[in-house]
Amino acid sequence: MSPKPTGRLAVPEGSSARYDHGMDLVHRGTRDARRVALLPAAWNPPTLAHLAIAQAALDFADEVLLVLPRVLPHKRFERASFEQRLGWLQRISSRRTRLGVSIAEGGLFVEMARALRAADSQVEQVYIVCGSDAAERFLTWPYGHGPDAAEQLREFSLLVAPRGTVLAPPDRTRESIQMLNLDPKLQDISSTDMRRRIAAGEPWTHLVPDEIAAEVGTVYR
Repeated sequence: MSPKPTGRLAVPEGSSARYDHGMDLVHRGTRDARRVALLPAAWNPPTLAHLAIAQAALDFADEVLLVLPRVLPHKRFERASFEQRLGWLQRISSRRTRLGVSIAEGGLFVEMARALRAADSQVEQVYIVCGSDAAERFLTWPYGHGPDAAEQLREFSLLVAPRGTVLAPPDRTRESIQMLNLDPKLQDISSTDMRRRIAAGEPWTHLVPDEIAAEVGTVYR
């Protein structure tokens, strides 16, 4: 069963300006979604593992938004442009129910959660979807003067996909974290491995969505 929504939480007054970035809701997967999951990634390229994670998140959320950050943390848009990746996500979501697409101006989880609430006042529960490796970084990151992970998890919950590691969250964050069921065969699929396979001439088309495979092959070959 899906966990009960924890209720809307307004952005606290006096929040740091770096948490006030916006979100462009490019395509909605359903109308009037109250529980929305955000799946941010570089999408370089999208894989079947991404889609399996999104599908698993729909056990908790009314809608999953595939989020493309406008600026990638510590990365540049190489090979596939921002516009190409956005086009891929639009094609993927248009053929699948309850999947949408959004562009995020900020790259931190809390930025995305707050931006979604600002963009859609009907949202009651926000989930951030990530792999266990990203969840571990989120929980242990030194946030300095900003809210720590436990404070941020008052505003959203984590849906965590296993990615070869076992997540052991601290007690004070455990109620805000749910683990997703993901086929073990998909846990090792990554965009990095897709790019390597394409460059090496190894089989890869069975690991990306059919509707974008031809263009992906052209971009990364």
